Amino acid sequence: MIGIEFVQDQKTKEGAQSSATKVIEMCFERGLLVLGCGPNTIRLCPPLIITEEQADFATGTIEDCLKSLL
Repeated sequence: MIGIEFVQDQKTKEGAQSSATKVIEMCFERGLLVLGCGPNTIRLCPPLIITEEQADFATGTIEDCLKSLL
């Protein structure tokens, strides 16, 4: 599993729950299932055997969702 934590400020480490929730929803709309883990973390559970195409789809989808938050 891979966790990605969302914070509003890197110094204070204040959680960004709304951003994590938005990314989960946007990924789902684009066909990528990610799980919430705690209030401000998303969790990726890739299979043990994954193709490069599948990895590219997942990383590209997450990147697009993060860019749309800015």
